[in-house]
Amino acid sequence: MDNRILDEFQAAFGQELDLLTDNLGALETAVQSKLQQLGRGLLQRLLARQPHGYQGSLIPCSCGAAKRFVAHRPQNIHTIFGWIEIRRAYYHCPTCKSSTVPYDQASGLGAQQLSPGLARACCVLAVDDSFEQSSRKVAELLGQEVSANSIERLIHQVGQTILNEQNRHLEEFFEQREWPEAAVEPERLYVAVDGTTVHENDGWHEVKMGVIYWENERQERMSRFVGRFVNSESFGWYLWLAACQCGLRGAQEVVFLGDGAAWIRHERYRHFGRATFIIDWYHASEHLWDCGKVLFGEGHRRTKQWVKLRQGWLWDGYSKRLIDDLTEQIKVHRGLKREALVQVHKYIKDNEEEMRYDEFRSKGYDIGSGAVEGSCKHVVGKRLKQSGMIWSRLGSSATLALRITWLNGEWDRLWSRKPLAA
Repeated sequence: MDNRILDEFQAAFGQELDLLTDNLGALETAVQSKLQQLGRGLLQRLLARQPHGYQGSLIPCSCGAAKRFVAHRPQNIHTIFGWIEIRRAYYHCPTCKSSTVPYDQASGLGAQQLSPGLARACCVLAVDDSFEQSSRKVAELLGQEVSANSIERLIHQVGQTILNEQNRHLEEFFEQREWPEAAVEPERLYVAVDGTTVHENDGWHEVKMGVIYWENERQERMSRFVGRFVNSESFGWYLWLAACQCGLRGAQEVVFLGDGAAWIRHERYRHFGRATFIIDWYHASEHLWDCGKVLFGEGHRRTKQWVKLRQGWLWDGYSKRLIDDLTEQIKVHRGLKREALVQVHKYIKDNEEEMRYDEFRSKGYDIGSGAVEGSCKHVVGKRLKQSGMIWSRLGSSATLALRITWLNGEWDRLWSRKPLAA
């Protein structure tokens, strides 16, 4: 910084600030307050020098007539430095009665009187915390009072612009049939899929989650999340588009991980037909544990022995032995025990081809979908399933979209598109 500016600052406030030199924390707060005042004043001066949005006395209107310049109307805007006033050119069409303020669109202003900088700060807090906690943290960190309701409305608006863009990309693909351009070219690409639930106003609803991951040239794991409150067919398309952007078409190997649910299997065949399909090891093991608990009781020593033996067969590729063993046990049990054995027998037999864990391990493949299960907890649960949270569909969808954008490292790109003015 220019020493001259620092000298002037010290001359103006030095005597006042010298009283606080023995208390670093208090001095920091005082300097921050002075800088905030200076920032607000400088911002106000800079904005007062421009004819904001004035494009002449007439501008074209979508109705075919012309909008007329009316006046420069003032608008109070809440910034990271505090409240300022901006005077913007206002146009009105006498034919269709519509009006417009060109500056708002060009500068990225929205309807809530929040500046892009303050809105961005509110959003970055709200991707992790509740709206109430985000409001408190904005006050603590920036000294600005933004209500929880204002932050909620902001999240709804910005999150919806993300969803709208995703919808537009999918519509453009259906219309043009042009393959999405890949941003990376991994040799092996993993696609893992699962579902979790979120409490909404009318009950619990499923959000489908996918994580696409690969290793870069430094053997570092890279990942991209996909999550939507949509039906399985729509989700499959969103997942496929994201996978294409992550190098699906050029990858030498594609591995698809899931729990074997019908909708997961269907979308795998629809979009990832050449992928090696692996039934997640942990889900397969869970089926064995559920059966063992019915046979011998939860926590019983024999339950553990029964499960561990059969897990070993499955791990080593002896699925045929496991199926034969379950067939024999079904013959000698009745009631709930027989029902549990029938269920796990059907599960193993139906998915035997996708449970060749010895072969998959020999090729170095991941056999567990821990990445997507972790994403269900980290991406969805951490933000949308906090204690007492009940969402509207708009709130859950928009908040999830914004959180995924943050976690995927697409934050700068989002704000470069001026989402407040969308």
